[in-house]
Amino acid sequence: MRTLVGLGYSGWTEKARWALDHHRLPYQYREHIPLVGELRLRLHAPRGQRGTVPLLVEDSGATMGSYAIAQRAEREGKGAPLFPAASLPEIEQWEQLSDAILRVGRAYMVQRLMQFPEAQAESLPPFIPGFARGRLTPMARMAASFLATKHEAAPDPEAAVLATVVPGLERLRAALQGGRFLIGTFSYADIAMALTLQFIQPVDELFIPLGPGRRKAWTHPALAERFADLIRWRDQLYTERRPAPVDPKAKP
Repeated sequence: MRTLVGLGYSGWTEKARWALDHHRLPYQYREHIPLVGELRLRLHAPRGQRGTVPLLVEDSGATMGSYAIAQRAEREGKGAPLFPAASLPEIEQWEQLSDAILRVGRAYMVQRLMQFPEAQAESLPPFIPGFARGRLTPMARMAASFLATKHEAAPDPEAAVLATVVPGLERLRAALQGGRFLIGTFSYADIAMALTLQFIQPVDELFIPLGPGRRKAWTHPALAERFADLIRWRDQLYTERRPAPVDPKAKP
């Protein structure tokens, strides 16, 4: 059985999950807990690679990274392709832009998390009872700082937003030209770029549960207004193209 290890709020994890679900591949999902789960992550990571999520663990080995996992789903799953051969170079370019924007978004979210105690409480592992969460918010701040250090987050996220995110979203708007898909048909490029809007204005709780504190912390009001058309595009894409996961216990 496949097990996908990830962070439920992470754009990278969601890219991998969307591709797996699109291709109707059953898998179990396990939430990674920063700091606490690092050793386990390293043990399952491909040899010679630093453990990070998303990580797809199978009997035959492990696949790390949303792009590699999506391509594996393409090879093994069903349904319409997400990586049409003729458009692969273009899809790779959108994936690179998506990664650049998500790295800035991660730094922005870490910075904002430090300012919102309610968001810190919501970020704690689910096994911590509600009555203890308020007292344990320093643990959430520690985990956020660990992730920022591990992934070399930008020291000035707001400056990085202006330098990377704004031009990237303008490029997305120009490429769509009011249309539905980036390459004429639904593809991984659309998934990758839809997730770049998650820290501008998070998608509905139905798709990525966050809680009111984290939703507030991870919203960038000025950019949400500036790119309201792209947020509507993202929301429509989720409504029309985001399938529910396959039950791993269901019979084929």
